[in-house]
Amino acid sequence: MSNIIVTVDLDWACEPAIEETLDFLKDQNIVPTVFVTHRSPRVETDMKEIEVGLHPYFHSNSSHGSTISEVVKHVIDLPHNLLAFRCHRFSICNSSRQAMAEAGLLISSNVCTDLEIVSPFKDRFGLLEVPIFLEDGGYLWRKHPLEINPFLKKTILGDKIKVITIHPMHFSLNTPCFEYMYDIKQSMSRDEWKNMTKTTLNKLRWKERGIRDFLVEFLQISPKTTCLKNLIATS
Repeated sequence: MSNIIVTVDLDWACEPAIEETLDFLKDQNIVPTVFVTHRSPRVETDMKEIEVGLHPYFHSNSSHGSTISEVVKHVIDLPHNLLAFRCHRFSICNSSRQAMAEAGLLISSNVCTDLEIVSPFKDRFGLLEVPIFLEDGGYLWRKHPLEINPFLKKTILGDKIKVITIHPMHFSLNTPCFEYMYDIKQSMSRDEWKNMTKTTLNKLRWKERGIRDFLVEFLQISPKTTCLKNLIATS
């Protein structure tokens, strides 16, 4: 049974990191759901082959806007083919949930667990909430091991649906710990981060075992993956 759904949060990643991540998933015959923060040539080129939802950031200093209505208006205009959203930093409240529902969104993925399997459910606004089993940044923040232990392997092979989240910058840089990525981001402006070159990525990439190695092994162990749309059809 297909029991893994792979999602990708762009988080304003540079284009080389996006390309590297999507190249890997394509090579593995994995159809991801990409939640976009900004326009990406590669994502838009692949839109007939992948699912694309929205990744709004509801915060006063967000580049999407300083109010809920401004953020909704901004992200709705981003090219997408799936009426799904996940908020950056899971920054969401009743007002923003309601606004996204009123804008026509049908699926929310804003509950991030720590390796817990939670079935999809309908929230108070009628949105189908699809919880996350594993998010790469959270996994690093919790200081979980970068090796697949017996418990995790057994869970991966279980029949229940599990959603995982990959960030292109974590994947491309092979982040070994949460602080590694934090320090890199703090050393750059928003524009420098978004426009990082492949040369810079290669220079900053962690050369020993990191989250990319963990995710590659995770997906090699996993049974055939499915996509978010298929899950919705059975919910």
